[in-house]
Amino acid sequence: MMNSREKKQPRIPVTHCAWCGSYDLGIGWQQNEAIVTFRRNGLLGNRLKYVICRNCGAVLYQCVAEPSRFPPAE
Repeated sequence: MMNSREKKQPRIPVTHCAWCGSYDLGIGWQQNEAIVTFRRNGLLGNRLKYVICRNCGAVLYQCVAEPSRFPPAE
């Protein structure tokens, strides 16, 4: 049985670059000061995950690494 942190993220909705048409994609992470926090002045947060075209460098998709850490929207 999986807990909330072990849930698999959905598949990335990008298969090729919309700008140059390349299928050569890479995954990168933005860390340190570029985290997304779940508290207004929070120190702890989530790294951003990016899908980047390795041919032209376009950022095609971004998401947080652990979406289950965020509280529900009210």
